[in-house]
Amino acid sequence: MVPESARPNAFASFAAVIALTLVVTWLNARRGRSASDFYTAGGGISEGKNGLAIAGDYLSAAAFLGVSGLIGLYGFDGILYLVGFFAAFIPVLMLVAEPCRNLGRFTFGDVLAYRHDFRVSKSLAALSSVIVAVSYMVPQIVGGAVLLYALLGVPYEMSVLVVGALMLVYVTFGGMRATTWVQIIKAFLLLSMCGLLAILALAPFGFNVTTLLEAVAHRPGLREWLLTIQSSPVDTKALITQSFFEPGLYLKDPIELLSLGLALVLGTAAMPHIMMRFFSVKNAQTARRSVLWGMLWIGGCHLLIIVIGFAAAYYVGPAKIAAADKGGNLAALLLAQHLGGGSMSVWGNVLVGVVAAIAFATIVAVVAGLTLAAASSLAHDVYVGAIKGGVASDREQVVAAKVASILVAIIATSAALLAKGQNVAHLVGLAFAVAASANLPALLATLYWKRCNTRGVTFGVVGGVVMTILFVLVSPNMQYPLTTRANATKALADANAHLAQLDAAGGSGGIRRDDVSRQRVAALAAQAAAQATLDSVGSRTTSIVGLENPLIPLHNPAIISVPFGFLLLIIGSLSGRGRESDPAWRALVFRRDSGIGVATALDH
Repeated sequence: MVPESARPNAFASFAAVIALTLVVTWLNARRGRSASDFYTAGGGISEGKNGLAIAGDYLSAAAFLGVSGLIGLYGFDGILYLVGFFAAFIPVLMLVAEPCRNLGRFTFGDVLAYRHDFRVSKSLAALSSVIVAVSYMVPQIVGGAVLLYALLGVPYEMSVLVVGALMLVYVTFGGMRATTWVQIIKAFLLLSMCGLLAILALAPFGFNVTTLLEAVAHRPGLREWLLTIQSSPVDTKALITQSFFEPGLYLKDPIELLSLGLALVLGTAAMPHIMMRFFSVKNAQTARRSVLWGMLWIGGCHLLIIVIGFAAAYYVGPAKIAAADKGGNLAALLLAQHLGGGSMSVWGNVLVGVVAAIAFATIVAVVAGLTLAAASSLAHDVYVGAIKGGVASDREQVVAAKVASILVAIIATSAALLAKGQNVAHLVGLAFAVAASANLPALLATLYWKRCNTRGVTFGVVGGVVMTILFVLVSPNMQYPLTTRANATKALADANAHLAQLDAAGGSGGIRRDDVSRQRVAALAAQAAAQATLDSVGSRTTSIVGLENPLIPLHNPAIISVPFGFLLLIIGSLSGRGRESDPAWRALVFRRDSGIGVATALDH
C-alpha cells in the first residue's frame, strides 16, 4: 500500500506512537510495587480515566478496521456490528459492574469464590478466562502482524514478535497502571483520528452526512460491485443501489444474526479484561459511572466509524477496497491515503502511516489488557488461590503475576506464529461465545440465584467451554477442503470468463475504458484469491476434525451454546445440596447491594 520510498515516513509515525506508550510505561513502572498496584492500580483510577480506558480496552481493530471495511463493502450490514458492540454494555451497566466491584478484588474468580468452593471456583474461572483471553489475543496479534507487513514490509514472524514483546513490556513492567494509560492514550488517538478522517471526508459535502450518503448511492461502479456480490440480480439500478443501505447484503441469515448478537451482547459482560476494569476504581458507584463514560466514548467512536465506512465506499470504492483486502480491513487506511493526496503524495503516506500506527496501538493496547487478564487468572486464581490456598505474600503475588504474563505472552505469540496464512477470525467469535456460554451463566447465577452452588457452576463453566469449542469445530468456521476447492474452482473459472469478456468488450469499444480497467482490477484480484485458495487446500479432503461438511450451519454457536450453558448450570445446581450455601448467599446479597466491607475485604 505504501510505496517503498515513502515507508520511512510511515515508520516514523509508528515509532512516535509506540515511543509515547513506552515512555508512559516507564513512568508508571516506578509507581507501586504491591499486588494491588499490579492488578488494579491500587483501585485509584478515576471514573473519567477508567471510562476512557474501558473504551480503549474495548475498541479493538475489529471495530476500527474491520467494521469500517464491512460498511465500505456492504453498507448497512456493517452498522449492525456496531449496534451489537454498543448494546453489549447495557447488561454490563445493569447487572455486572456494581456487584462485581462490591464482591471482588482482582478477578472474575474472586466473585465466584465469594460463595462457592474456593479452589474449584478459582480453577474454573482461570480455565474459561485464559481460553477467552488467548482466543481473542491471537487474531489481534495476527492482525497487527499483517498490518506491519502490508504497510512497512516487516516480515510476518518479526511483526508477531514485535507485538508480543510490546504487550509483555506494558504488562510486566507497568501492570494495570501502565496498561490503563496505554489504553487511555490509544482511545484518545483513535477518537482524534476518526474525527479527523470524518471531517476531511465530510468537508466537500458541507459536513452533511445525508449528502455523502446520496453521493455514495450515485457513485460510479457501485452498481457493478453490488451485482457481483448479490445472489439474485436486480434489474433496475435504483433497487440495486438501494440494497446497499438496507440489511441483508452481508448478514443474510436472521438466525446467524441473532446468534452473533447474543454472543456480542452477553459475552461482553463476562469478558475478563473488561471485568478487571471494575476493580481498578474505588467503589461500585464509580464503576457504574465508568461504564457510562465508556459508553459515551465508544458510541461517539462508532458514529465516526460509520461515516468513515461510507466515506471509504465513496472515495475509494468497494471494488478497490476488496482488491486490497478481501475482508475490507484496509478501507480506513485507503481512505486516509486518498484524503491525504493519494498513494504518491507525501501527506497521503504520512496520514496513512499515522492511521496505521494508531490501529497498531489499538491492537497492542487490547492485547495488553487481555494479557493482564489472563496473567491475573493464572497468578491470582491458580497459583495464589488454588495452589497456595489464598495465602501468599505481596512479593510472591507480584512475582507470580509477572511470570504468568511471560507465560501468556509466549503461548499467544507461539499460536500467532503457527497461524500464519490461516483464517483466525473465528477465534474472536469463539472468545465471545465462551464468555457468554460459560462465564456469564456462572456470574449471573452466583450474583442473583440463591440455589446456585459449586456443582452448578462447575457444570455450567466446564460444559459451556467444552460445548462452545465443539460447536465451533463442527461449524462452517473450519475449512472443509472439498467445499473450499469446489468454490475456489468455480470462482477461478468465473474470474477467467469475466476477464475474457472484458478483453472482448474493451476491443469492441462497447464499454468505457475506465470501467474496463476498474472491473479488470477486481477480476484479477478474484483470480489471484481463488488460485491462492486452491494452493492452500492442496490434496486434503476433510477438516481438522475429520469432517467433509459442517454439522451445524451457524458460524457463531451462541444461540445454541448460551442456553446450553445456562441449562447445565441449572441442572447441576438443582442436583446438588441447596442449603449448604445459605449463609454465603446472605453475605453475598448484603455485600452486593450495600458495598459495606469492600475496603477491608481480604482473599478468602
